Amino acid sequence: MWATLAIVAMWVAVLFVGVYGGAATFHSVDTSFSTIPSGVFVALFAAFGTGSVAKRVFGRKSE
Repeated sequence: MWATLAIVAMWVAVLFVGVYGGAATFHSVDTSFSTIPSGVFVALFAAFGTGSVAKRVFGRKSE
C-alpha cells in the first residue's frame, strides 16, 4: 500500500509541476535559445523513482 502511495505521489507531483511549473531556458553562444518545460525533468526522475520503488517492493522474493 505504501509503495503504491509513493508512486502515485511522484506522478501527482509531475502533474502539478507540468501545470504550474515554469520552463527551463537554455541560451547558446549565437543568441539562440531553447525552452523545455520543467515537467519533463521531473517526469524523468519520477520514472526512475517509480522503477526503483516498484523493483524493491513488487519484485520477486528470493528464497
